Amino acid sequence: MIGNKTIERIQASGFRSVWAVTGGGIAAVHAMLVHPGASRFVLDVRIPYSAEALEKFLGDKPVSACSEAAARLMAAKALESGTLGVACTAALQTNRARKGADRAYICIQSLEKTVCKRIDLEPGTRAEQDTTLSEILLTLLADFVGEHDER
Repeated sequence: MIGNKTIERIQASGFRSVWAVTGGGIAAVHAMLVHPGASRFVLDVRIPYSAEALEKFLGDKPVSACSEAAARLMAAKALESGTLGVACTAALQTNRARKGADRAYICIQSLEKTVCKRIDLEPGTRAEQDTTLSEILLTLLADFVGEHDER
């Protein structure tokens, strides 16, 4: 997982983030919240996990819960309550039939910039996929706030 110095740099960025995660990315939330000083960076974490909860959070039903469009909507909604919206929507390993590959979309949004990325996940256990996804999420977040620091 991402090192303590990276998490400390994220926490010291000056952003006040609101997170929205569904389907995956939970290990990233855990890594941020168990590190001392988390409240400098994290204002709120929303986990609209079911389709109904995601629809209620967004105020509308997304065409697909695991899509770039849904991640963008989630980040924009999260940004309404902070200075940085962090969103992750994922379709990880499951025990039911699902259309499409194991994948995720991450979107990070400030007032000045939005970065979105699709992640195609290798087969593995759900826990392994969440760990991989969470590392990517934290790396993208560190890069995002690092670019902000360089301005």
